[in-house]
Amino acid sequence: MLNATETDLSECGNTFLHCVERPRQPFATLYTSQGPVDDKNGELLKGHRFAISCSYASPYNVSSIRLRSGDGSDPSSEQIKAPEQNEAIFLFPAAENSHQGTYQCDYNFDFSQEIFSEPRVMHLTVKDLEDVRLVNMQSRCAGALEVQHQEEWRAVSFLHSWSLREAAVVCRQLGCGAPVSSSRVQLPDAARPAWRFYSDCDGSEGALMGCGSVRKWLSSSGSTQVVCSDILLPPNRPVISTRGYYDDQERDVLLFKGHSFSLNCSVEPQYPGGSFSLMLTGSNPTSYTLPAVNHSAFFRFAAAEPAHQGNYSCVYHNYVFHQNFSAEGQSLSLILQEDYDVMLDDGVLRDDDSEACAGRLLVYQDQEEWRLLSTESGVWDLKHAALWSAQATRGQQAGHEAGTAPP
Repeated sequence: MLNATETDLSECGNTFLHCVERPRQPFATLYTSQGPVDDKNGELLKGHRFAISCSYASPYNVSSIRLRSGDGSDPSSEQIKAPEQNEAIFLFPAAENSHQGTYQCDYNFDFSQEIFSEPRVMHLTVKDLEDVRLVNMQSRCAGALEVQHQEEWRAVSFLHSWSLREAAVVCRQLGCGAPVSSSRVQLPDAARPAWRFYSDCDGSEGALMGCGSVRKWLSSSGSTQVVCSDILLPPNRPVISTRGYYDDQERDVLLFKGHSFSLNCSVEPQYPGGSFSLMLTGSNPTSYTLPAVNHSAFFRFAAAEPAHQGNYSCVYHNYVFHQNFSAEGQSLSLILQEDYDVMLDDGVLRDDDSEACAGRLLVYQDQEEWRLLSTESGVWDLKHAALWSAQATRGQQAGHEAGTAPP
C-alpha cells in the first residue's frame, strides 16, 4: 500500500512502486444523445446511439482504461484507451439486442501495468422503440409526426432542422419503408406545445431520437407531416372458389383441369377505391387487373388449363396523398391435375395404372364414393359419351352401352 504523499515521493529521486492491492473502482456513466442515463436503470432504446464513460480519481499516472463486455473472458470484447483528463469515452453505434448485457470498466497504473483496478460493473438492457408515431391519416405509416420525450407526446415543429433525411429515419424506425414526402401541416390550435428537433441525422440511422434531441417549443407555424412508402395495408392471400381441396397450410390448391374457378383479392378497409392486380408467377407469368369494389375484386376463369398453374398473389394499388402506392400480399400456389370424376369399369384387374376404354360408367360423388350411373337417367346420350371420351383423352367415343346397376 502507498502511505507516502506526493511530496515525499518527489524527494526520493528514482522511486519504483509495486502494487500489492488492486486500485479502487473507477466511475462509469452511460450516455445517450439526451444526456446521462441513470446507472441504476441502464435502459437503452433500440436504435439509439450511446457511449460509456469510465473515469477515476487518483494522484498517480494511469496507463490505460479498459472496457469489457460479458464476464470479461473474451479478449475480443475488450476496448482499451489512454485516459484524457482522467477519463476515457467508449462510443457505440445504434443500440441493438446484442448490446444488452454486462459491462466492466477498470484501469491500471503506469508503474504496475499488469495489475488492473477493481472493476466497475454496469448492466444494460435494450428496449424496443415506442417513442415515435404518425397520427391522423388512417395509416401508421403516414401522418403528423409525434415524439415521446420525458413521458410526454408532442408534435414536432417543422421549422428547425427537418428534411427527408430525418423522414427516412422515421420511416425506418416504424418499419414503413422509405420516405415519400415530408411537409408542413397546420396545427388545429393557433399555438400549442411542440418539440423542436435538433438533428444530427444523415438518414441511415435506425431511430430518430438516436441522432438528435428535442427541446420544448410553443409552435404556431405547424407540425411535421411524414408519408412513407408502405402506407397501404398488404392485401390478403387470394381465396379460391373451385372444386378442389386445400392443404393443411392453405397455401397449395389442387385444381382439376377443365373446371372453372375464381380468385378473390381483398384488403382490410383503409382508403376508398383503388384496384387489384392478380399476379401469376411460374412458367407463364401473367397479370390481371380489376377495379376494387367494396375493397375486393373477383378474377374468374372459365376452365383451368396448364397455363394457369403457378403462384398467385394480390397487389393492391391506390392513389392517396397525391402519390401512387402499391402493396403485395402473400401467395397461393395452384397445382393442376386431371379430373377423374368419371371412369369406366370393365371388371378386369390390371397390374399397371392403365384404365379401361369400355365398360360400366362410374361417377365420383362428393362423399368420396364411386357409383354406377343409373340407366334411368334420360339425359345421357352420345354427346355426353363424347365429352367423357375427350376428358379421359381416349379419342371420340364411337358408341356406348348403358350398364345395369346392381339391385
